[in-house]
Amino acid sequence: MIVRLRRDIYIHCAMKPRHFLLLIFMAIFTASCVNNPYDSETSAPVEPISNIGFTYLQHDSAIFVAADLRASYSGSGFTEAYMVWYAKSGFSLTSPDSVLLYDTGVQGDILSEDGRYSREVTLSSLNNSLSYGDTGTVYLKVMATYGTKIITEIDSFSLGNIMPKIDSLIVPDTLTLPVSDFAFDTLRVMVSDPDGLDDIKWVAYKSLKPDGTYANNGNYIYLYDDGGEVILYESDLITLTSGDAVKDDGTYAYVIFYDNSTPTGTYVWTFQAQDWGGNFSPIVSKTVVVQ
Repeated sequence: MIVRLRRDIYIHCAMKPRHFLLLIFMAIFTASCVNNPYDSETSAPVEPISNIGFTYLQHDSAIFVAADLRASYSGSGFTEAYMVWYAKSGFSLTSPDSVLLYDTGVQGDILSEDGRYSREVTLSSLNNSLSYGDTGTVYLKVMATYGTKIITEIDSFSLGNIMPKIDSLIVPDTLTLPVSDFAFDTLRVMVSDPDGLDDIKWVAYKSLKPDGTYANNGNYIYLYDDGGEVILYESDLITLTSGDAVKDDGTYAYVIFYDNSTPTGTYVWTFQAQDWGGNFSPIVSKTVVVQ
């Protein structure tokens, strides 16, 4: 041990200064060229695939998947990435869908060349799709190719709160104005929600009048599922409730009141529902002729 130490000292002392500096430079350069899969500050492994994201685009009947990918890993450059989609079947599914991910600002990718690869995929293009009312968990993999290596990250996501849906309407096609006094009719909207009827926050409609303006100053006119408890209009001659027959059964009602001063023409009524998760149903439109 002592002999080796003295020999090292002898070599360093005998070496010319410029040769010694060159040796140090070569050692540093060689170390910097070795691919380091660890973070230099934390010494933690740096994953080539990270921050996998999933969004269920219910109104578009599509899904959106994204992931951050390193430009190189373990000495090899990135080639391509794709998402393997198992839907609700789990990773035991033998025939999942495989979809390329992009970082070129197309196919749903938001920013080009930002290192986040993504794709918006319509459910109709997938063999393993989702249907309205599906809840629970979906499963996917993100796979990236670096040289001859294929890196895989698996993940699963909850579908979360599912939007409500207007199943059907009972709305007259035509309203005939009375010669005198007034008339009324009852609108009924049947609504469902995979998360339960108690998840429905409100059901309402807007009325576009023949002159191009909206009734109620463009605000929603709300329907009721209250069993007829709410009184909409009351006088010495008549009392009009909401018109709903059974409380909390998913059928919402509203009694419309009109007389011979109501403008005639074509009205467009647009119905929509919202749940407590903040999701809106698709709009359902109905044309009504007042004559």
